[in-house]
Parts: sequence; C-alpha cells; structure tokens
Amino acid sequence: MLKKQPLRLAENRVWRMYTGGRLLDRFLGKPGPADGHFPEDWIGSTVLARNLGHDRQGTEGLSYIITPGGERSSLKRLLEQAPAALLGEEHYRKYGSNPGILIKLLDAAMRLPIQVHPDKGLAQKFFNSPFGKTEAWLVLATREINSSPPYILFGFREGVSWEHFVAAVRGNNSPALEQCLHRLPVQAGDVYLIEAGVPHAIGPGNLILEIQEPTDITIRAEKNVGEIVMTDEVAYQGLTLEQSLECYRFEPLTVDETLRKYKLKPRLIKERPGQGREQWLISYTDTPCFALRYLEVESYWEVEGHSTFHYMIVIKGKGRLVAEKATADASTIIIQRGDYFFIPALVSYRIENLREESVEIITCWPPQS
Repeated sequence: MLKKQPLRLAENRVWRMYTGGRLLDRFLGKPGPADGHFPEDWIGSTVLARNLGHDRQGTEGLSYIITPGGERSSLKRLLEQAPAALLGEEHYRKYGSNPGILIKLLDAAMRLPIQVHPDKGLAQKFFNSPFGKTEAWLVLATREINSSPPYILFGFREGVSWEHFVAAVRGNNSPALEQCLHRLPVQAGDVYLIEAGVPHAIGPGNLILEIQEPTDITIRAEKNVGEIVMTDEVAYQGLTLEQSLECYRFEPLTVDETLRKYKLKPRLIKERPGQGREQWLISYTDTPCFALRYLEVESYWEVEGHSTFHYMIVIKGKGRLVAEKATADASTIIIQRGDYFFIPALVSYRIENLREESVEIITCWPPQS
C-alpha cells in the first residue's frame, strides 16, 4: 500500500566542511537553533555524500521514509523494490530506480568556496556518472552575518580573462577569484538556475532550497573553507587541476545579461479564486533536468495523480494532507512548515488549510521523461 499514498520523509542532516544551519533549525522548528557542521538536509536522497574520511558507515546522505506505523525505511531500497509503481512507468524506462533529482535545504553561515559542477559529458568521462550537476536555488530566508547583507557569487564577470582566472585558481587566491565573479544581492523568493559549468558560491546568511541532478560532484576553485584547507584530492574530487578546469564554461557576461539568463521569474499555471494558485518557479522550458512549482493554498487545493512522482515540501502554514487511496491510518495527515513527502506516481491528494494564513508548498519534479 505504500505506493498508493504520500510518504513522509525523515529529517536527513548531512555533514559538510562549512558551518551553518541556524536558519534551517528555525525552519524545522527546533529549539535553540544554532550553526554547526550539519547545515544541510537532503530530501528524497538516494545519493551518498562525498565526505572523504567522515562517513564511516557508508550511508550518509541517504533518505528514509517514516511509515504510517512510525517505522523508518530506506527510500532507496523501497524504490529498488517497486520502481515503476513508485516513480512512474516512463521515468522507470529511462532512469530505472534512480529518481533523477536530489533536493537539499542548506543554510550557510560563511561564504562557501567558489565551485563548479561538470555537465553530463564530463561527469561520464571523469566520474562514470550518467548525471552531471545542473542545479537551481530558491532563497527561502536570509539573515545578516557580521553586518553583511546576504549575497551570492555567480558567473564570470565581463572583462575577466581565462588566464587571470586560472592563475587565481593555481594560487588559491580567494580575493582574486571573488573579483572574477558577480556579487549579487539576494532576498527571499529569488530563483536562480545554475547550469553545469557556471562558477558560483553561496554567501553567508542564506537558507536555500536547492534542486539538482543527483550527484555530489563539486569541483572547487579555492581550497579554503574557514580554517580548513582542502587537499587537491578533495578540492578537485580526484581530478588533476587541468582536468578540473575543463568543467568551467568560460562565458563572461554583464550583470544584466547574467540576471536575464539565470534569474527566473514565477509564471502562473492556474489560479482558483478563494482556493489558491499554482506557479512555475522552474519549468522544463528552463531546463530538462527538473522542475519546481509553488503552491499557495487559501482554503483547499486538489492535486491530481501524475504519471510521475514528485516531492512536496511545506514552507509555510499548517494544513491537512488528504490522500484519496491511502490506508485508513495515512489518509489524513496534519502538515506544517518543515514537513517533506515523497508523492508516488498516480497518487491524488488534497491540501486543506487549517489557519487564516495560506499554506505554502513547493513541489519538486524529476527530469523530463
């Protein structure tokens, strides 16, 4: 019966070299929110975290569902047991039991290292992976750290030469590397598409929902993470410096060109007066790798079963999730901010608002089949 109902996902915090997590703790409703080395929550993950020397059990990064009876069960194992029924026939034929996406909530208290991710071709060439790492960010909340307004570093600036950038990488020259990229202020609601090959870094004070291809392949241009200095092995993920440089798409743009190309604007899908509205934040016309929708529920909203699965993340409010064909003990679930669900293919459900303020939900969709 699990394939006929929404499946609640357990919290899945992952260790990282950088620190953060205070805004994430607050989002999840934890008492005493604080920064630390578990600043990410991986949602619906069948991907192992690449934490060399840290994950001794070999399972860090993998998600678990919580059954209606309160038991924890591996999502990866469940998908391997019934991939077509849970993921959808078309998705299964193309991707097997792999969901094809990974969703993260991450909150950085420091600037992350400038980095890049390989496209599918280079991921296959260097890492024997069918997936690269195109990703996208939805900013959920921000804070000032050390009186610094929140920002991101994104894309090569106009006038920067490839030779200057490579010299900065070779010298691990952080100030010079920062000057190679645009520094863009951000606020809650901003959406950026980060195609494979585009250099970037999340600045301090951002709680971000990240949807991406399902890999943890990160090539760093700089090796410093606070007081930690990465080895070449860690920074370049086992590649040589020259191989790592192949992963960058050298495309210097002005600020306006960068924003027009990579900062996305919401587009209305449907609106029902008195009930709510649904918008595309990222559609398959933006990238075939994934899609992101925003749903605002004023009273109630019906979601018809789809030919493929999706993930549902509650970002605001309190409501009720009513599934049509779930077991009796799982047909109605109280939901609130910080709840995550895996919604199998063909499962229909209704969201009912329980408060005056709207329930706000993000749904995350797999690659185009």
